[in-house]
Amino acid sequence: MIMTQVIIATLALTLVHVWLVPAYFNRTHFKYLVGSRDTPLELSQGAARAARASTNFQESLLPFLALCFLALINGTDLVLLAHVWLGLRVAYLICYVGGITPARSIVWLLSLVVLVLMAVALV
Repeated sequence: MIMTQVIIATLALTLVHVWLVPAYFNRTHFKYLVGSRDTPLELSQGAARAARASTNFQESLLPFLALCFLALINGTDLVLLAHVWLGLRVAYLICYVGGITPARSIVWLLSLVVLVLMAVALV
C-alpha cells in the first residue's frame, strides 16, 4: 500500500470513528439523531466511550496527515510507519470501545511514539 492509500484508509477510519461507531451505539435514539438536538442526550457507556475515542483520534489525525503529506512532498518513505500508526489506531478504537485496559493506554502510547518516529524521519 502506498502513502496515498494509507491516507485514504485513514480518512475511511475517520468515518468509522466519527460516524459509524457512534451511530451504532445511538441507533436506539434515531429520533434524536434526525431531530434538532435541542436537548442533550444521555449517552450509554458504549456511546460515551466511542465519543471519547473519536475525540482522541481527531486530536492525532491532523499531525498524522501533516506528516504523511510532508513525507510525500519530501519523498521520504514513511509508509511502514504510517501503516503501523493506522493499525494502532484501529486497535485503540477496539480497546477503548471494548473497555480493554491497560491495553488501550499502551496502544495510545505506541501510536504517539510512531508519530514521533515519523517526525524524526522527516528531519
